[in-house]
This record gives sequence, structure tokens and C-alpha cells, in this order.
Amino acid sequence: MGEGVGGSGVPGELDVVARCRAVVDAMAAGAPEPMSVAAFAADLATLPAGHPERGALAATMIVLLTNGGGHPRLSALGELGPLLDMVETPPAHLLAWPEARDSARAFQLVHEAQEQVIPVAAATAELDELAARHPGVTPTSAAIRSAQMSARLVTASKRGDESTQRELVTTFERLADHLGDGPRSGPLRDMGKAMQELLEAQRTQDWGAMVAVMDRMRDGATAMGIDPATFTLPPGAKAMLDMSSGEPPTHPELTTDEVVAKYAVPGSGTAGKLAASYVLMGGGGGTDLDRIDRAIELTRQAASEPGPMRLVARSGTALNLFRKAEVLGTAEGLDEARTVLEDLVDDLRGLGGSAHPMWTDVHHQLSLVKRRLGDEDGSGAVELRGLFRFAHRALLESDPAVARDGLREAAHMGMELARARVRFADYAGAMDALDIGRGLMLFAEVEVLDLGPKLRAVGRADLADRWEAAGAPVPGLRAEAIEVLVNAAGGIDGLLKRPSQADVRAALTTVDADALVYLVPAQEQQPGMALVVPREGPMAHLPLTFLSLHAEAGVERYLTALSRLSRELKPAAGEPFKDQLDELCEWAWRVAIGPLLERYFARDSARRGRVPRIVLIPMAGLAAIPWHAARNSEGTYAVELAAFSHAVSAREFCANAARPPVRLTSTGLVVGDPHTAGPAKDLPAARLEAYEVHRAFLRAAKYVGRRPNGTVSRSGPGTAEQVRSWLTAEAAHAGTVLHLACHGQFSSDERAAKACLLLAPGGPGESGELGADEIVSLLHSTPDRQVGLVVMAACHTGRSIHGYDEAYSLGTAFLAGGVRTVLSTQWAVPDEATSMLMYLFHHYLRTERVPPWQALRSAQLHMLRPETPVPDTMPAHLRELADGRELVSGGEHTGVVGWAGFVHGGH
Repeated sequence: MGEGVGGSGVPGELDVVARCRAVVDAMAAGAPEPMSVAAFAADLATLPAGHPERGALAATMIVLLTNGGGHPRLSALGELGPLLDMVETPPAHLLAWPEARDSARAFQLVHEAQEQVIPVAAATAELDELAARHPGVTPTSAAIRSAQMSARLVTASKRGDESTQRELVTTFERLADHLGDGPRSGPLRDMGKAMQELLEAQRTQDWGAMVAVMDRMRDGATAMGIDPATFTLPPGAKAMLDMSSGEPPTHPELTTDEVVAKYAVPGSGTAGKLAASYVLMGGGGGTDLDRIDRAIELTRQAASEPGPMRLVARSGTALNLFRKAEVLGTAEGLDEARTVLEDLVDDLRGLGGSAHPMWTDVHHQLSLVKRRLGDEDGSGAVELRGLFRFAHRALLESDPAVARDGLREAAHMGMELARARVRFADYAGAMDALDIGRGLMLFAEVEVLDLGPKLRAVGRADLADRWEAAGAPVPGLRAEAIEVLVNAAGGIDGLLKRPSQADVRAALTTVDADALVYLVPAQEQQPGMALVVPREGPMAHLPLTFLSLHAEAGVERYLTALSRLSRELKPAAGEPFKDQLDELCEWAWRVAIGPLLERYFARDSARRGRVPRIVLIPMAGLAAIPWHAARNSEGTYAVELAAFSHAVSAREFCANAARPPVRLTSTGLVVGDPHTAGPAKDLPAARLEAYEVHRAFLRAAKYVGRRPNGTVSRSGPGTAEQVRSWLTAEAAHAGTVLHLACHGQFSSDERAAKACLLLAPGGPGESGELGADEIVSLLHSTPDRQVGLVVMAACHTGRSIHGYDEAYSLGTAFLAGGVRTVLSTQWAVPDEATSMLMYLFHHYLRTERVPPWQALRSAQLHMLRPETPVPDTMPAHLRELADGRELVSGGEHTGVVGWAGFVHGGH
């Protein structure tokens, strides 16, 4: 018998061969794996190289694991490499060996790229060679294509590029469409849907859902001709997911050694040690020092093992050390925790830097450790760097819905950090924290518009050519380009261009404003606050205890009513909104504007010699509040006591202020109620407004749209293409002022968010829409175009479609594109009152020669004060409205609604 086994009669070798042969025979017969593949490979590896049974059994196992060249089992991916290495000369009777070998090699490459054994680029290059070797539609070609997709997913995951991950998963749907109604199309669609759910569960950290989806994928594998074992998780990973999906098990009935034996079982690897550590730590709240010490020992061991879980283990070691210090009430172990985390941060810089999924959490951990050690300044700086991941994420994601999901926490975490910095009087740090979470999608929109030239500037003409030739988005290409630019800039901070206090003060001086003020809402037990960056003097902080969006039912009713109006609504329909707005005005004074004006700005009013001019950055839902309409107990509105402008962020405010002023002339473009050929109703007062503004103040401008009598202007119907052409016209005679009296459309739906102007369609099949993202792109494509003023007398043009803190609206799109000054609206402004306000605005701007912000304030004050004489130049039909200002300013359908919806941004 010994001589029959390759001529070797060593008893130990005979036993190994017998055990391994029994395993492959059982698997060939369809029995479940009698022992783990890892144990099989380890047993087989004890045979000396050149042993005739060593390669034969390894090759046979590979054929079985891949079902003759198909998809290998998920639980065996880590053993494919060792098994392939043992095969020197495969047995001649294994006819499926070439296919099995290439399938196994494909997934070995994916596994090693995932485990960071080899670079992803090297794995991708060899996978392309394997794919070329197997054209057509075969189980092996399908397996290799899956491996290629998996490698791209590894790259996308490393970069934090969720848009590409989702796009790659839709490959299943496209394959199903290609197959039509064939028997495999249904299972393919089911598999694609399951993978989408898997990504969503991973994004939301719903580990219970992840386990359930994996079970479904395993159940549906047979219908696709895939071994269900392909979707069986390794035991350690399964244990971690099971524990994370519910209450952390503590097992007080087990000793420490018994807990370790239960979870860190042979073959469970790093994940098993982490699972045991998690149990010993009681999910993070443990107090048993013996168990904590053993958990620290386990995570240290896991941290010394190769693979991506090593990063998690290092973080876990620091977490366990921090918990021990908490239990002891000392700093014991915190120096080690700090060193572990600082080394981990250094390693993360080489693994995608601020794009890495662990970047924010690791920095938060390090911040807590530094704070516990008394290094408060270092703690704040580290926490701030942790927030860089959100800016990086905004740049990476090509799908706005995905970016929006990923950025939800940015402003919230920024506000949390700002509150912490204020407690230590670090107001500059608080400003940085608040600003870093604002307007990130708008920032990203601008950054990616000229990627080609930027890539060439850093020596990547090849990538620039690919980007410009692609046209439609290519999965992973945007992320690859961003990775190059971030590295060239020395990190995401090099692209963010965060402003300093000095930068903000210079910008305030340029635009003649007195202070930039962040309004931060209360959160749980922490009060709200105003953070003031003045043009002169030190920064200041005002606690605003009652500045809570959730404490006042009236605020919620206002926000609900806000979405129910449009410019053409009749008077009676606006009454509920007026009631909510009136109630809100008193609240806004009491909780924020009153303290701000009376406790801060009143101090130097004599020296200033005029009302203060304030640039507001309201955080979270505070952005929806018309702060200039705050009203005190005497009935005086804030706009009577101060001038207000709005900004997306200090970063965007400084960028806008740095642009040279543009002289406002009587040339430009006026758009009057274009026929949208859709459900939008006619706006007779808007036509009248546009026509009279054109005739009185912008006579040299082109007028498009409809005249007051309903006829179409000889210059054109006011199509989206006409507005596009004007925005990109570089000739001086095009003018510098755009006045839009039309419909605006707004939707914040997560999967179909949009803000657009509704203009006349240019022909059959055209919508007539001009969206915010296109506006940014158009203006950026003609950098020499100088637009001084855009006035949007249209509904909802100042409302953000991606959440309040993103501040992504039609108004901010124009500002991001380089327009110097923009007037936009916070709600659906009423038609007649808007027409009167707009005429007054242009009167003060052109006749009184005051800057746009002052012209808007003067027009609003005019609407508030019926006794103010109307301009002699006002046409009779508008004068009739003005003569009824008592109704316009106090009647049932307008009141504050009629003038407070407009806000100023920019110069």
C-alpha cells in the first residue's frame, strides 16, 4: 500500500493522504464538507513538495470547489492560493482542470487584493488576461467576469466610492435584460436585487439584514447553477455579524477561556478573535478587568495577523484600552492607545486617506484618547481631520442620491465638534467645524467640472483623455481621477481651501458687511448658539437656549405648510401659510434674532452709524426660517433693524467676495412668464412685472417670453435654450443682469431631487427645464462670462434639494458658477405682491443707485410701510397694487408672505 502512494511508505504521509482522499471522495459524492477547506489544505501541505498525491489531491479539491470551473465557494477563497501552489502537474484525468485553475486563480487574485497581499491594479490586469482566455458564455467566463466585477468593487470600497459599487451591481439587471425571458433571467434579477440590499445593509450597518440577505443569496444560488456554499460566510465573520445584529452577548455563565473557545474556533481567523473580544468586552460596556485584559490580548493578536481585518483589530485594541482606563478611572494604557491609533492613521493615509471608510471613526477614537490625556487642542484638530472624509466622499460620488445619503452626518458631526470647541473658547476651531460640513455637494459639483485640465496639470494626460472621451459616467473613473487630484494636493484639505478668520474678515470688508453669523440649533441637552465672525474685533459666541426646531409645534407647522404653495395660488389658499408664518416671526425673534441684535450688535451701533449688515449661515432646518422677518413684541421686524444676506458657507462666501465686482448696466435678459406647455399655470402679474421692469430699468436688455397681453415677444418665447445662450454669451452687448419672472420647480425626493426653472420648450419633446447642476456647468464652461446680478422672481429658488446643510439650490448654483449677486426665494411667492416688490427693487437699484442688498431691503421696507410714497415712475396698474398695500402687507393672502420670501446672496 505504501508503495502505491507515490513510492512513499512513511506512515504519517499515508495517514495524511487517506484523510485528504476521504474528504475529496465525500465532496465528490455530494456530501457537505466533512472538514474545513483550510484544515484540508493545512493537512495536505504537510506532504513534501513533489509528493505525487499532493498535487493530485489539491487539483481535485480545486475542481470540486469550483464545480469544474465555475464560481468557487466564498468560504474557501483564502485557500485557493495555497492549493494552486501545490499543483505542479495536474492529473491527466481531470479534464476540467484548465477551467477550474483559471476560475480559482481569478478569485485568488480578488481575495489577495481584498486582503492587501497584492495591489488591486495588478490583480485587475491579470484578470483581464484570464477573461481574454475565456471568451463566450461559459461557466468559467461568467466566474471570471464576476471576479473582475469583484475586483472593481474592492477598488470602489477602498476609495469609498459607493456610486460605483451600486453601478457595478446593476450589471446583474443588464445581464437579465440581455437574456430576455430565459430561465436564468429571473434568478439574475433576484441576485442583483439581493446585492443592492446587501450594499444598503452595509451602508446602514444593519448587520441583521446583511445576514438575512446572505441567506437569501444562498437559497437562490442553485437556480443560477452556483453552489449554495459559495455564499457561506467563514465562521468568524458569521459570528461577528450575528452579534452585531442584536444585543451583544455577555455569557456570564462562561469563563473567559470558555468564551474564547466558543468564538475563536479553529479556522475562524482574525474575525473569530474579534468576536471573542467583543463578547468579553460586553459589546463595549464591560467592567470585568480580567475579561477586558483578555480582550486586549486577543485584539493585539488579531492586529498582528495579515488582512484587512487587521485594521479593525488595531482600532479594537485602542478601544479596549480606552475602556480599561475608563473602568480604572486612570490614564493606564492610553499612551499605548494613542500610539496604536496614530500609527493606524498613518497607515490609512496610504490606503485611500480620507476616503477610507475607517477614517472618521479612527480619528474620533484618537480625539477621545487625546482629550482624556489632557490634550484638548490636539483632540479638536484630530476630530476636525476626521470630518475630511465627508468632503472626500462628496467628490467621489457621481450619483447625487448616494452622495446625499453619505453626507447626512457631515453637518451634524460638525455641529457636535463646534459645541465642544466653544466650551474651550476655541471659536476658530468651531468655525472650521461648522463650515466643513456645509455645501459639500456644491463644492464637488464645481471641482469636477474641469477635471481634464486639472489632471493634465498634475501629469496625468492619459487619465484626462479617458475622462474627456468617456462622455457618460464610467464606473470608477471619477473616483480614480479624484484620487489623483487629492494626492497631488497633499490631501483633501488642499482642495477644500478652508478660509481663516482673516479670510472671512477680508471678505466682509469687500462686501461691506459687519459679521458672518452661524446659527446652530439646540440638540438634546445642548443649547443652540450663534457663532459670530465680525469684520473687526474678536469672534464671539452667544448661547441661544431655546433655539430648537423641535420644541415649537409652530415651527413644524410652518415647515409643513412651506411646501404647499406656488406663485399662482389664489389668496384664500395662502391663508394657512400666513398664519404659520406670523407665529414663526415672533418665535424667530425670541429665540435668536432678538438676542443677537440686542446683546451683540447693539454694542457698537453708535460707532457703526447705520444698521448692521449680517451674513447668515443657518445650520440644519434653521435654513428654512425667514430670519429677517423675525418680529419683536412691538411689531417691529428684524429687517427694519438690520440688513440680512445668506451664504452657503464661509468657504463659498469668501470665494464669491474675491471675485471682482461687475458693473450693472441696463443690458441683459428679462424673461416674462414663458409658456411652459405643461401643468404650470399662467402668471399674469409676472408678465406685467417683467415687462415694466424691462421698460423702466433694463431698456437695453432683451425681453423674451410673453407680454402682458399674452402675445409672445418678438425676441423669442423664453426657451431654456435662450437662457443657456445668454448665460454663455461672452460679447459685451449681452449684458450683466438676468431677471426671471417665471415658475420654479423644487423637489427634495431622495432619488429624484431637482431644482429647475420652468421655461418654454424649444421644440417637440423638450421640457423647457433648466436645472441647478446645468447652471453651474454652463457658467463654469465660460469663465470669462461676467454676470453681475440674477433676480429670480420664481418659487422655491432658494430651497436646497439635498438637505438644508447642502444648500444646493438654484440660487446657490448661480453663485457657485460665478454670478456676483443673486436674489432667490424661500417659498412660493405670491404673484401680485412679488410683482410690486420686484419693481421697487429695481427702482432702488437703478434710480437710487444703492447696492443690491440695500435695494432689496428698501423694497421690503416699502412693502411694510403703506405710508411710504410710491415712485412717480411706477405704472398705473402696479400703482393700483401699491395703493392697496394695506391689503398687500396685512391682508389674508400675503402679509409677510409677500415680501419676506426673498433673500440676498453674494455682493
